[in-house]
Amino acid sequence: MPSSRISPNPLSTFGCENCRQQHLKCDRVTPACGRCQNTGRECRRSGLKIRQSPQYTKFSKTQKWVKIERRLEFVDETRKVIYEAATPDSGLDEIEPDLDSPVLSDQLLLREFSQPFLSETPNGHGNPQQFLSREQTLPESPRLSEIASEALSLRGSVQPPETVSSSVGHAREHSPTDRFIARSGSYHQIYYSKNSAFPIKDEGEAELYRHYVQNLAPWLDLCDPLRSFATKVPQNAAKFPLLLKAIYSFSARHKTLTGSFDPVRSSEYYDECLTELRDVLAAYDESGADENLFAATIILRVLEEIDVVDNGTDQEANLLGIHAFVSTGSFFESPSSLSIASFWVGLRQGIYKAVINKRPVGLSVDHILVEQSLERRDYHSVANNAVVHCTRVLNFCFDKGGVRNVEEWNKLWISNEYWEKEHVAFHTPIFEASNDVPFPQIWYHQSCQVIGVQHHLLAKSYLIRFKLKFSATGTRNSSSLAKGEAEADIQRIVRTLCGIGLGNQWTPPGMFTACMAISAFGASFTQRKDQEAMIDILRKTEKDHARPTKLVQEDMMKAWGWSASTWTPTQVPPWPDTTQYATNLNMNNNMGYQQDQ
Repeated sequence: MPSSRISPNPLSTFGCENCRQQHLKCDRVTPACGRCQNTGRECRRSGLKIRQSPQYTKFSKTQKWVKIERRLEFVDETRKVIYEAATPDSGLDEIEPDLDSPVLSDQLLLREFSQPFLSETPNGHGNPQQFLSREQTLPESPRLSEIASEALSLRGSVQPPETVSSSVGHAREHSPTDRFIARSGSYHQIYYSKNSAFPIKDEGEAELYRHYVQNLAPWLDLCDPLRSFATKVPQNAAKFPLLLKAIYSFSARHKTLTGSFDPVRSSEYYDECLTELRDVLAAYDESGADENLFAATIILRVLEEIDVVDNGTDQEANLLGIHAFVSTGSFFESPSSLSIASFWVGLRQGIYKAVINKRPVGLSVDHILVEQSLERRDYHSVANNAVVHCTRVLNFCFDKGGVRNVEEWNKLWISNEYWEKEHVAFHTPIFEASNDVPFPQIWYHQSCQVIGVQHHLLAKSYLIRFKLKFSATGTRNSSSLAKGEAEADIQRIVRTLCGIGLGNQWTPPGMFTACMAISAFGASFTQRKDQEAMIDILRKTEKDHARPTKLVQEDMMKAWGWSASTWTPTQVPPWPDTTQYATNLNMNNNMGYQQDQ
């Protein structure tokens, strides 16, 4: 008897909505397609298929047409004319606007940049919010021009823009077709230099440039096999002044906070960079995406993170800028672009802020770039997958408006276990030792392993803690036992996270992630030697890398019942000095050497 060809899972007529929105081929398996099963998303099917008639140029004989005049008037809608041409009720004919004033230039960039950037999808129409998942719980992504203005206003040395007068507010809004009007000078003509900035004439600025390439770019290239921020960004900066100024600003601020640069000159570099950013965005009126502008925003966001050490608050202006870039959906068309490298850095920056502030990450991970990463098996993609999973876990734990039930938790837990079992070679260290010290010694040979394993463990810790919310039923003794077991598991994971950071100090972000774990779970440690060891990590990270940890130190000391004014370190760090190893590795990386997997 011939075997039946009927599939146990029949195919649907059309692909699911998730695959369709991201232009991916759907296997049409029911009740859930393969892609949705792998990503743990709900497989939605509309049952409708939209078809377009090829007869769009033919009309009925009874078609009624609108009468128009024989003579047509073409309106000049360039930026200058917008503010010079007065409408009958605007009162602008009585004003001589100064286009160089901070008031009008700021209002100009708000209007000039707003229309094409956030109001259109990659195909030129529609609402970009359809590309965002429910995970986007932060306020609607702001316009990049607003971010530049906000960043400027938050700096003391640059005069913030004032409120525009009501008469100016009546100026005619941009036409939706304004971006198609020819201009005297395009964005690229104005803000991309024809001549290279190299060789750099000032030795001090050359030192800042080299400091970025050798010491700071590796922070950003953790999961990028092309090392775009160490290679492509410095190369592109030669002809994109904003990117070069961002490099100078970041290096100067880092050297200032680590004690080897004039703080006044550092602030001047930053202010010059923000002014340049505002001017660039004022002319940025193209529908296409600029990867160099995105990369500059990423670099300025890192600067913004370390600047908390000095000003005490994180204004998050450039973090919101990253949200604005990602929400356009047009940066992911070229898998090898600098924009993709910027996205992964921006996602890790969002995770850092989410852990510190106990809130959702806010960036969507439901788009084609993440889908492509999930299908690859190289070490860098495996690390990125762990970062994506950590994003989903944090959004699950902190997004009070999302789905937070046992079923969703189970999906995330299964995904966590699957990653661990599927990538044993990836998370197996080259050396591991556990002596009678607070943290084990764990060494890896690639930075992507360090960051991937740490984000996997961080997600696991949050899932364990959140599980207690579903274990509230039962007797008091059973609940206490479950809580005790969960806290023990979390402490074991935190020790591992700290051990990875200390054992791989040649890649500083490993220490940053260890600080994140301490911030989230350090309060549960009761042994004095553990507490002192964690404070040592926090202080060392701030001293060596200018990452702000003072607030975390104070929070931990309060949670442990310490007095911050009288406490002095007594713990002798049991871990070896890896400075020379770090120097050798950075030299190899900067020479283009890539360690084998």
